[in-house]
Amino acid sequence: MSKVKSAAVLLALSLLLPGFSPEPVTAQKSVAIGKLPFSAARKAGNTLYISGQIARTVDGADVKESVAAETRQVMDNLKRILEDNGYSFDDVVRATVFLTDIEDYHEMNKEYASYFENAFPARACVGGVELVFGFRVEISCIAYK
Repeated sequence: MSKVKSAAVLLALSLLLPGFSPEPVTAQKSVAIGKLPFSAARKAGNTLYISGQIARTVDGADVKESVAAETRQVMDNLKRILEDNGYSFDDVVRATVFLTDIEDYHEMNKEYASYFENAFPARACVGGVELVFGFRVEISCIAYK
């Protein structure tokens, strides 16, 4: 599509669709995790659902030196939430990993695997996604006792 046609389409959409903006959407500004509208974890019966964790410390510092460093911080966050709720990595039955670049899989996987001693949970890994605040790794999980 030519630049003129693209501009015309964007103009038409901005006039026809309330709230449509032709400006690119950018990630949220960094805010304290506690101020976001979700719970770090919710328990239902014997099951603990942990929201996706990013590489931000309890003090609010972002850890972005490498995919390995991000993964370690994410796993440390998961460990803290698990322990705060009376669980451990042995209780994790399902995990979902999100990576901005699937080429980072092996670096992430090496760190991830080091947190499990007895059995690995079922897991999905999705690459090529844009993650909040410019992080490269996000992991959520479900634990059961």
